[in-house]
Amino acid sequence: MKALLSLIFAVAIGYVAYQYVYPPFGAWAGIDKPKVVIVAQAEPKKHIELNMPKLKESKLEEPKVKEPKPEMAPEAKPEPKPEMAAETKPEVAAAPPPPPEAAKPKDGEFVAPPMKTLEEATNNWTRIPESIFNNTRFAVKLAKDVEVKGAVGATKIPAGGKAVPVGQKDGNLLVSPGPGSPFQGEIAIEDTNIKELMTAAYDQWKVAYVDAARRRFEQKKQEALNPSTKKTAGGKGANVADNKPEKAPDGTFPLLVASMKAGDVTEIKPDNIKKWGEVGKEKIDGQEMWTVTVTFEAVTPFGKFETDAQAQVKNGKVQKWIYTGTGEVVP
Repeated sequence: MKALLSLIFAVAIGYVAYQYVYPPFGAWAGIDKPKVVIVAQAEPKKHIELNMPKLKESKLEEPKVKEPKPEMAPEAKPEPKPEMAAETKPEVAAAPPPPPEAAKPKDGEFVAPPMKTLEEATNNWTRIPESIFNNTRFAVKLAKDVEVKGAVGATKIPAGGKAVPVGQKDGNLLVSPGPGSPFQGEIAIEDTNIKELMTAAYDQWKVAYVDAARRRFEQKKQEALNPSTKKTAGGKGANVADNKPEKAPDGTFPLLVASMKAGDVTEIKPDNIKKWGEVGKEKIDGQEMWTVTVTFEAVTPFGKFETDAQAQVKNGKVQKWIYTGTGEVVP
């Protein structure tokens, strides 16, 4: 303890001597008081590493310079059209030339009678002739199933099946499984082949119609040229004993009338015969037969027209009725 106090005391004496005793002595001796410079030592900088993520080097993009937008030119107004001169007129397309006129028939030449088209005859399929209905000849094939209903119950005619047309309703076709059936159904005309059937029948009718008209024309022409010319009754080999058809005073043939009433033919009736021909004899299919040609008014789905049919008779009985133009059997 004493040592510490002695040291402190010595330091204090030395400090006082240095501050107050040394300066005058130094000045007398020519010695300057040394200057004590205290240099503060800077603390060493600590290096701190931070675990920072490395940034990718990116190239500096040059700033884009916006190009000045071009100024919109003012919309040019259409120049006013000059007024059309009074004498100037717009050009009009030339009308197509009229169709050439049909060649006029020569004197004494046959001219086919005018005929309606099938669309005209049916008013574009909205008015099918009554003679088509309940006619098995025009039984149609169905493209769709059709439910047919009756007073009691119902049944179905599948697609691909056939049905008989029995009427028309709102442009559609009424069909039935058969003539006189109590069951009826409704189907669009386009879902049947009625148009195909009627077109085929119409084409056949036109041929028969024109052919009948031509025969009547030729017959009248021959009668005009040779008024005394008549068809020979009987012909070669004719004899009364072969049951030759007899003509009644009213011009009819009772044998042919009986055949009509018996149902041998349905399209020819006594009241629609316009003209009775004469009896002739021909060899048909290797057999000699009596023949009688009649002109009658045929009622078809497309209207009425006069045509000719021939009754072929053997052994006092009508064997067959045929159309003279086509040779087809008259139904």
